[in-house]
Amino acid sequence: MNTRDANILDAAGRVFMQYGISRTTMNDIALEAGVARQTLYNAYPNKEEVLRAAARKSIDESLVEVAAAWEGLNDIEEKLRVFNEIVPLKWFDMVQTSPDIAELVDGLHRVAKEEMAAAAEVWGQRFSELFAAHNPDLKDPDDLGAYYYAAAINTKYSAENRGVMEMRLRMLIASVMALLSSG
Repeated sequence: MNTRDANILDAAGRVFMQYGISRTTMNDIALEAGVARQTLYNAYPNKEEVLRAAARKSIDESLVEVAAAWEGLNDIEEKLRVFNEIVPLKWFDMVQTSPDIAELVDGLHRVAKEEMAAAAEVWGQRFSELFAAHNPDLKDPDDLGAYYYAAAINTKYSAENRGVMEMRLRMLIASVMALLSSG
């Protein structure tokens, strides 16, 4: 991805968070990115394509960030805590600043569902490999990997605040560790 596109997508993320998806215009994104509106349209034909690309960029960045943070960590619980901080908690913190969180989440699910499904598959596989390495006798590492990712990501939907979400993520780690111990 070139610098101009990265700048556009970063700007789009800020604008979507500030105004929500429905109230954001291509002009808002172009202004925030410091590019001409035609430059934006040359790169992305519409707002939905900008949102889709911004979601992909964010997902890719989180994959890289977690992989780097996991380097040198051998403790599985610590790896899960690092993931929780970088992915679901970071996202929760970001969307709390949005004036219409529900519209932002609904819009992402509507427009970027394929990107989110691909992310779930990649993360599920990473957790599956992590869990299988921790317990080679584990019967269903793929199911447990998919479960961990889905449960961690979905804690944000019913958490009233960050403290509640952190508590639920700690409980998730404890339950997965118990499953890993029992095989």
